[in-house]
Amino acid sequence: MSIIKNKKGIGIPTVLGIVTFVIATVATLLTVAVNQSKLIDRSIESTEAYANAVQSVDATAKIIARDQNLDPAYLDALELYMGVSIEPYGTNLYIISSMVTTSKSVTSYLTGSATQNSLYDELFSFTGTEPDFILSPLITPEALLGSYLPTYMETNFPWITPQTEFTTLNSIATYIKNLAQDYNGYEYKDDSDLETQYDPTAWWHWYVNGSVTIPKNKNLTVPDNRLLVIQGNLVMNDNSIITGNVFVNGSLTINGKVNTVQSIRGTLYVDGNVTTSRPLSLGTEDRPTFIFATGNISFSSSVTGVGYFLCQDFTATKSSADITGGVYAADVAKLPPDGIIAQENLDETEFYTYAIPEILSIEGGNPEVIEFIYTFPKLN
Repeated sequence: MSIIKNKKGIGIPTVLGIVTFVIATVATLLTVAVNQSKLIDRSIESTEAYANAVQSVDATAKIIARDQNLDPAYLDALELYMGVSIEPYGTNLYIISSMVTTSKSVTSYLTGSATQNSLYDELFSFTGTEPDFILSPLITPEALLGSYLPTYMETNFPWITPQTEFTTLNSIATYIKNLAQDYNGYEYKDDSDLETQYDPTAWWHWYVNGSVTIPKNKNLTVPDNRLLVIQGNLVMNDNSIITGNVFVNGSLTINGKVNTVQSIRGTLYVDGNVTTSRPLSLGTEDRPTFIFATGNISFSSSVTGVGYFLCQDFTATKSSADITGGVYAADVAKLPPDGIIAQENLDETEFYTYAIPEILSIEGGNPEVIEFIYTFPKLN
């Protein structure tokens, strides 16, 4: 039997070192797990099984909307024929799904009683943290931009009869690309048309074909009541500011070095993830920042100001994070220690300027109203 001769306790510095090591190890493991999960999702999305599931679920939603039939017997028969699952999901709402793996499925949401509702009442009047708040699965970035775009087109290009049926952000980008290629309203531009400017500015209604990288100490400006469309990723670097409304049909990455602060003063639609590496400054009460992403939004450093965020997963956990506005995550929201502060005076009359719709069709409480809408299938 060993005899412990030194009864002196472990010193505080040693204890702190052990705690720091444990925390760092756990954080590393969590980061690895998250990255592995993303790689798994991308791997699944490249399989034939995923493509078949998307096709089956999307076709099922289209058939139900075409037939305008939610009779249980009809749904049971269609479910069996299409090889999918159709289940009630809340009031006047259904979820259509197809398993891709034992734990992953492709899902779409459908309602046959959609009604037009105030977007402020349904979304922006909440911070997203209230116990009674439930994010409608029909409130998506593609639904918001798809509802805003017809008004934008009619205002700026009155000679065009705007398309109104969009299911994905990519379908919206393709629509605008076709307009630009036909010299109809939008101008077709290359990435260099922005990247090489001394003061990068989208002077007109620009469709940019390709990913864009804005150099450090330069800003990206979109004039008022314009919507810049980037067919690719957008990378902003040190000490940069985004001003105006931008649709990025890819991911958004905002880089920075020590002692740099980046800013967003506008509305961003992003068909992918949004990530930042250094402090980020948001908008003000007079002009809030809005970021609507089909993927995740992750702020790895401090983030301050007035902003509203719609995404799958949201992360802003630094003690220096201070957000006024709202966070609406379809899956997981990891919020600042002090939570989200409500903004009391968001001006609905400015929504067009902010590139967001005032009215959005979502599931309603009146089953007698017949309007079928559904979301495009996504991996869950």
